[in-house]
Amino acid sequence: MVSLGMQNQRPLFQIQLLGDHAIVFKITTGGRDGIDQQLLAFNAFIENETIKGVKDMILAYDTLTLVYDILIFDANPYLFASQLLEKYIAVSASMQPSKATIRLIEIPVCYDPCLGIDLQDAAKASNCSIEALIQLHSEKVYTVYCLGFLPGFAYMGDVPKAIQLPRHPSPRAKVLAGSVGIAGKQTGIYPMTSPGGWQIIGRTPLKIFEPHSATLTLFKAGDQVKFNPIHLELFHQLNAHEDVD
Repeated sequence: MVSLGMQNQRPLFQIQLLGDHAIVFKITTGGRDGIDQQLLAFNAFIENETIKGVKDMILAYDTLTLVYDILIFDANPYLFASQLLEKYIAVSASMQPSKATIRLIEIPVCYDPCLGIDLQDAAKASNCSIEALIQLHSEKVYTVYCLGFLPGFAYMGDVPKAIQLPRHPSPRAKVLAGSVGIAGKQTGIYPMTSPGGWQIIGRTPLKIFEPHSATLTLFKAGDQVKFNPIHLELFHQLNAHEDVD
C-alpha cells in the first residue's frame, strides 16, 4: 500500500490494487460526515483525464475504485496510480468542488400508510406521531454515499437520530419498486421490486433505475437528495412503476 498526501496537510490518499483489474484510492481524513470533498474533487479530476482503459469508476464513502481493462491499461498500475495522485495534488487548489457542481435532486414521496407499510410501526418505535416522522424524514437534505445492493440503490444519510430504525430481523420476500425505507442512519429507495429488510415508510412514483437509458440510474455518489411529501392521488397520477401483485 502506498500513501500520498499534501505535506503537513490532510487528506492522505492510500493506493491499493484490487485483484488484477482495479485500483482503490482511499482517503483518510479522520472523523467526517458524508463523502469527503477532496474525494469528489479527485473523482472529477480523473473523469476529466479520460484515461484509456478505464472501464468504470466507483465512488463510495471514503474510496474511489478504478476498474480497468487489463489488456489495454498501463502495464504498471501501481506506478500509474501514484503518478495520477501526484498530478492531482499538484493542481488540487483549482479542483475543489463548489456548491454549483453538486446536484440537488428532489424526490416526490407519498407517505400514505397504504404505501409506507411500516410507517405506523416506525412512528410507534420512534415514540412520535406519523406526521412528525414524515416531517423529520422529509425536511432533511441527504447525501448519496454510494450505490450498491441493487442497480441504482443509493445509500443516503444521515437519517435524523429520532427516527433511525433497525432493519427487519427477517427480510420481506417482496418490496415494491420505489419504496422508501430507513435502515439505521441511512435511507434509500428500492429501484426495483425485490426482497428487502428496510423499514418502508413511503413510496416514490419516479423510476430510479432505467436499464435502457444512457445514465441507467437517477443517482450518483455525492448527490444531494430532498424528499417532498405528496398526496396519494398525485402518486397514482405520476406512478411510473409497473406493479405486479
